[in-house]
Amino acid sequence: MHKKHIPRRPDGFAKYRARNHRGPRATLLLLPPAKRRALQRNLIFIGITLAILLLIAVLSKAQAAGGSYTVDDGAINAPGECNVDAWYTANRHDGGTHNATLSPACTFSALPSVQWGAALYRATTGGPGETQVNPQLKAQLLSSEALGLEMAIAAGAHFALDRRHGFDGADFNVPLTWQSSLPLRLNLNAGWSHAYNDGDQTHRLTWGAGFEYPLAQSLTLIAERYGQAGGDQAWQAGPRLHVGPWVDVDLVLGRSLIGERDQWLTTGATVRF
Repeated sequence: MHKKHIPRRPDGFAKYRARNHRGPRATLLLLPPAKRRALQRNLIFIGITLAILLLIAVLSKAQAAGGSYTVDDGAINAPGECNVDAWYTANRHDGGTHNATLSPACTFSALPSVQWGAALYRATTGGPGETQVNPQLKAQLLSSEALGLEMAIAAGAHFALDRRHGFDGADFNVPLTWQSSLPLRLNLNAGWSHAYNDGDQTHRLTWGAGFEYPLAQSLTLIAERYGQAGGDQAWQAGPRLHVGPWVDVDLVLGRSLIGERDQWLTTGATVRF
């Protein structure tokens, strides 16, 4: 467990500036230093990510897909299409705990029912960080427009690049999506996870449930609850903003339901081409 960060009161100069300069800068000065740095890193990451993704979007036609949520859906990219997801997560009460992920995925025309992907993940928890590479595969088993059902199987492996024992685990998941007659999508997941950490091996069943509800043409509300049998459990929720026909932006608030009930904030972007 990590020691909770105890916010410090702003010094006299910061208080003076906050009283005499209204607006975002004054609000920023009132934040504890660790939270201020975490917010700045968050904004810089999402700004750079959006710039890159918008450049890609100018060169390609894309639709919203994927994202930073844990509960998967039963759909895959159409043959010949790809998507790139990028997101940054920061612990709300511990500025030294944060992670960033970049995850591309493609479905090739020669194999239209299988989506191939990978994720590059960098986590920092107070000290030296850890980098992982996660190859992923997702195959669609069912897609029925009449029934409003989509089902797939997904599998992935986890390899740490800066540890003596590189293999970190594997997972298997069966995502199911039901599209009701209303503008509502329900996602259900059931799976299995194997984790390996310096000789300590665990095997757990995994599960998750979530929904997507469009509130407007440019805004969708997403919420999910997920966990492992005898392990982590958490929820996440937030808006998904559709920036034109190419790019989505996720703003996600999450909270663990075990231990110290840590909270986190995630910002992410997705483009499909």
